[in-house]
Amino acid sequence: MRAEKVIAMVGGVGNGSLRIFFTGPSAGVRCEGDIDATTRPVLIQALAVVSEQTSGDLHADLGDVSFIDVGGLRVLVETGCRMTGERRLIVHALKPHTRRIIDMCGWTDLLLTGVSSTSPGGRAVNHSSDVP
Repeated sequence: MRAEKVIAMVGGVGNGSLRIFFTGPSAGVRCEGDIDATTRPVLIQALAVVSEQTSGDLHADLGDVSFIDVGGLRVLVETGCRMTGERRLIVHALKPHTRRIIDMCGWTDLLLTGVSSTSPGGRAVNHSSDVP
């Protein structure tokens, strides 16, 4: 297991659970489980805590997220839009169907992934636009 510190755990072992880990030097979080209406508040809190404690880009690794609803994607978009200065939210390891949802919502220019070993390519978050 990686040397990470658990920020929060919500729900049980089955569906509806989300575990969020602080990833330390890379200034971000790694999420495991489901992001939905029941777990969204913890994601919001974790992103806020990490954002306040770091000065550079904020990274969110979603490689182990089995489900994310549109509300969860909106949380990511809103977090990216609130970042100030040159800071940005970089989301790693989005699943192909999640990328399609982002495209369908018109959020492609607001939120896509940074370069990582599991998700090649990527774009920066546009901070000048509001969430549609």
